[in-house]
Amino acid sequence: MPVYLPTAAIGNGRVLATLGGRGEIMAAFYPHIDFAQNVHELLPALYIGEPGQGRLVWAYEDDFTSSQAYLPGTNILRTRLECRSEAVEVTLTDFVPAPDDGEPDCAIIREIAIANHGRSEFVGAFGQYFDLRLGEVAGKQAVRYDYPTGRFMQYFRDIAVVVGGAVPDQVRCGKAGYWDERSAKNDLPDGYLNGQAEDIGDVDFAQLFSLRLPPGQSRTLTIIIAFAEDLHGAEEALHRLHTIGPQALLSRTDAYWRDYLKRRVPVSVGPELEQAYERALLMLGLLQDRVTGSFVAAPEFDPQYDKCGGYGYCWPRDASEAAGALALAGYPESVEALVKWYVHSQLPGGLWGQRHWAEGPIAASWSMREGFRQLDQSAAGLLTVSEWALADPGAVCARLDQVYDCIHAAADALAELVDIRGYHTSACDLWETFEGIFAYTNAAFSVSLAAAAQCAQARGDAEAARHWGAVAERAAAAVIELFNGTYFNRGLHNGGDDDTTVDSATLALIEPFRVLDLADFEHLRMARENLATIESTLRRETAHGPAIARYVGDGYLGGTVGCVNTLWTAQVKLTLALAMRDTEGAAADEMVSDALTYIDTSLGHATQPGCLPELMAAAEFAWWAAPHSWASALLVRCVLLYDEWLRATNQ
Repeated sequence: MPVYLPTAAIGNGRVLATLGGRGEIMAAFYPHIDFAQNVHELLPALYIGEPGQGRLVWAYEDDFTSSQAYLPGTNILRTRLECRSEAVEVTLTDFVPAPDDGEPDCAIIREIAIANHGRSEFVGAFGQYFDLRLGEVAGKQAVRYDYPTGRFMQYFRDIAVVVGGAVPDQVRCGKAGYWDERSAKNDLPDGYLNGQAEDIGDVDFAQLFSLRLPPGQSRTLTIIIAFAEDLHGAEEALHRLHTIGPQALLSRTDAYWRDYLKRRVPVSVGPELEQAYERALLMLGLLQDRVTGSFVAAPEFDPQYDKCGGYGYCWPRDASEAAGALALAGYPESVEALVKWYVHSQLPGGLWGQRHWAEGPIAASWSMREGFRQLDQSAAGLLTVSEWALADPGAVCARLDQVYDCIHAAADALAELVDIRGYHTSACDLWETFEGIFAYTNAAFSVSLAAAAQCAQARGDAEAARHWGAVAERAAAAVIELFNGTYFNRGLHNGGDDDTTVDSATLALIEPFRVLDLADFEHLRMARENLATIESTLRRETAHGPAIARYVGDGYLGGTVGCVNTLWTAQVKLTLALAMRDTEGAAADEMVSDALTYIDTSLGHATQPGCLPELMAAAEFAWWAAPHSWASALLVRCVLLYDEWLRATNQ
């Protein structure tokens, strides 16, 4: 399957689906939000004219113009398609049912409203094509249409899908394949489907709903796609969802997400930023697996690794960033769920991998070998677990009972990897490209081991507290030594010479790790000079304003800038402004103004419904990896910092 870039996502922590700008359902992940991806193609179409006398138009074709937005305060997506030639509008409303105890929620609901805005009767049909690859397998599938109930059923091993709702007027099951005359897709163009009721192997199916709409009239249809472990469960789920009814499910889901947002920390930062803050929180609510507590970096969109190494996995660093932002915004349960996942997924030696599956096992990785392990991932895990244990003073002992073995194993493993100078052993960098010693990774070691030392002190483990604390101090001091008088070197090459590359990853010394004490004049000077060098070297102009590249010489995707890096820069500027407001008010004001500009740039590069990507303004792609958990988390943190600034300065 080639790279496909979605514009939006819907889900509920059990099912995660992505959609394109024309209402194409590009992915449907079940039973976890990272695996399996069960959709190859799920495409809407409109047949115009009497069967055999008209033409089929796919929603992605130029015959349609489109717009797409979430219903305010929800993860319910609405896509409007206007047919240029027929004055017909098709509105698709897609959502995954809200979690509800005792009720099925592993489903995708699609409501289709077709309206005739013309002056003459519209005759035609709405079509929906399905090429499902349950379990990410193309063959060995079975599909059938049950005429008495009006339902399609497809199944493979422990995944079954039943599609029902409105009863179609024409159906066909067939063999998937662009050139295969037996394909249901290739049977659609003439407006007739031959009624074939079943097939096996690499299968597909399609349905047509006949339309005769007088001027000013419309018709509404509902398609329910229910998932379960077996056909009986999927049929039961579909029956229950059909009984509840699409409008009740829509209302329930609308209320669920609005209630979710009511728990957020309130901010007063202006309508546009508040809306972006809400959208980021809503996206993060989709990207955490409800069963395991893990996060995906972004819903997978390059499953064959054609352009990259894939995104639909749990990177500990990204997960910690996401959960930490949610906790700051009023959702502490997100961190607790992730901590349980960290304990479950920890490797025998005490570390974590580059990336994992939602259920815990190591996912396909390229930085697991000795000398090229991505060690900042393990530092992220240790830091999150340790900070959670310490977060509630009245529960520290009880929490340490649950996680101290995990903390001890991770802290011992990391401390062992720090040399007498305070530098970590040779590792892979943040961007998963370079080998050496890195300021970012060393800072992560420092703060995670310091937090672990506090846990050991609370536990009464004085020897561990002393040892981990001493290593943390040595690592922090070593990071400071990387300042070259103007900026922080990226780190050291394996031969020991300085890696003087300007790299935005050194922002981590300010945020999130705060190795630099901004109350110290010298540290503040270093932070400001490092930031100035990053901006002067890595700043690029885009169609929506200035943005920040990852590092000098970055050729990923032909050269691009980062939404993550741009928002990260904004976060650092807001943090510096808060530190400087009482001593250098004018400079602090300028920092805030710059931060808001960077935030505006990032929002300008979001998808039309408002999903933030990892990267933006690439030569080949307008955005990349949306919705992205780390980018969404950074937006949340920026908004909270800006709100703090406004309150601190009485604005």
